[in-house]
Amino acid sequence: MKFRVRHEWRIGGLYRPSLAAPGPAVLMLHGFPGVLKNEDMAADLCRRGMTVLMPYYGGCWGSPGSFSVRGAFDDARAGLKLLSRYGRVDARRLGVLGYSFGGWAALRLAAEARVAAVAALAPALPHGDGAETARYLRRFARVVRIPSLSGAWSEYDSASREDRPDDYLPRIPPAAVLLVEGRRDRLVPPESTARLWSRVSTPKELASFPDEDHEFLNDRPKVVAAVCGWLQSRLA
Repeated sequence: MKFRVRHEWRIGGLYRPSLAAPGPAVLMLHGFPGVLKNEDMAADLCRRGMTVLMPYYGGCWGSPGSFSVRGAFDDARAGLKLLSRYGRVDARRLGVLGYSFGGWAALRLAAEARVAAVAALAPALPHGDGAETARYLRRFARVVRIPSLSGAWSEYDSASREDRPDDYLPRIPPAAVLLVEGRRDRLVPPESTARLWSRVSTPKELASFPDEDHEFLNDRPKVVAAVCGWLQSRLA
């Protein structure tokens, strides 16, 4: 499907269960630069009776424009607004699922909009390790349309300095929160997730996987079942 964000088009994937009555729905936000879409989670959520919208940020997978942190946040907001108005969706049972950079976007969005649940896998909120983040950016920037690598890093650095999770994480209520961590994650270390955990004041759960790194690929079925099962229980 495609939709507009201000003056540009965005595209994305829409997963629709074969249910007649309006039901729960999940906005699914991919990471930067989107190497993993986590489509297996979208399919599992759909099998569990949930509509899933996965918008592709500007500059990713054919969406026009260029990628930027602030632009991706705007894309997420537009996607949630669109999903809440979709005829097959019960707007009282909306959830947000984000991975890595998408986890950052998901938590920000949950603090701004009224959703029932938010799940964040390895949420890559700024935590001070700029060198590791820069290496990740250089490694994957080729799959994203950006003006320049230096420009993308400058914009990310500026946005991360302005973003203050301590200000908005306590505002997430009434949504329930699930944080998912891989204990071997070097990009988003467990200490970063623990700090976020301490700032969330809403009902919350932590899913910790001792053998997983940032991509959660070691025991994928277990991770998918844990995340999708939690969302199903919260949105049922």
